[in-house]
Amino acid sequence: MLKELYRMAVFAQVVEQGSFSKAAVALGLGKSVVSAHVACLEARLGTQLISRSTRALSLTQEGSAFYENCRQMVAAGESAFATVESQRVGASGSIRLTCSYNFGVSFLIAQLAAFRKIHPDVSFDLVLEDSVSNIIEERFDLALRVGRLADTGLFAAELGPCRMLLCASPQLLNTSPRVVGPDDLLRLPWVGITQLPHPEKLHLEHVKSAQRLVLSVHPTVKTHSGIAAREFIRCGAGIGLLPDYAVAADLRNGDLVQLLPAWQEAYVRPISALFPSRDRLPTRVRLLIDFLRQAFVDRMPADTKRPAPARPRRRPLAS
Repeated sequence: MLKELYRMAVFAQVVEQGSFSKAAVALGLGKSVVSAHVACLEARLGTQLISRSTRALSLTQEGSAFYENCRQMVAAGESAFATVESQRVGASGSIRLTCSYNFGVSFLIAQLAAFRKIHPDVSFDLVLEDSVSNIIEERFDLALRVGRLADTGLFAAELGPCRMLLCASPQLLNTSPRVVGPDDLLRLPWVGITQLPHPEKLHLEHVKSAQRLVLSVHPTVKTHSGIAAREFIRCGAGIGLLPDYAVAADLRNGDLVQLLPAWQEAYVRPISALFPSRDRLPTRVRLLIDFLRQAFVDRMPADTKRPAPARPRRRPLAS
């Protein structure tokens, strides 16, 4: 059976390389040897796995089903080695990743710096942009996205939740009518983030009673940038919704105040790590995903902590 397992790995390489010649180069074998391994598999199975032509190779129906099992076998072996190696030696190599400017500046950069203290042989190539990058074409190892994900063939691992908090500066509150209920929010100037799904609608839910309200707001300041919105609010230009990861320090040191903590935005936005392939995810990328997931657990109040989903799932690229 050991020979068959080896031949299954060779077959998987032929499929992924798209030709016997390329597979032979990748494996360091002769083309005739690679072809012989596949022929032995076909003889053992009693069926043709690959339809050969002068132009290209194509899988038969049986070959397609067989390849999926071969791929999973190879992936399991690679994962086993990666797990042991990650425990035996520190991670090394470069990680190219991307996220929005707001998430990067407010949260991710500090986490990457902390990660490098543990794994100093890992380097980063970080691209901050609010537009959505094509992960595969631009050769990113990882993309961090906030919010619901659109439908693509990428894999995703949820890192944790993000909630938008109602925030204001102490200076503004000292010179404004007192806020004791949701209706009082409408008496204050509003700073709106145009990239939010409904920038002029405020969906609130009471923490205890689960009562929901929808308020129409009319921003006096609009911006596409979460960083810019935070600065406007800190300067007293108005109140608004800001992501919890971006204002945690401001709330602790008193530069911002959370309004109506008994009411929260009705929607929780997941924060996800997206990557092109689950099977060949480098050890350094796996370790970073786990590190970021734990960072989200650590920032949550003790009574609400729960581990994020550990298994990656096939999910879309975020908008």
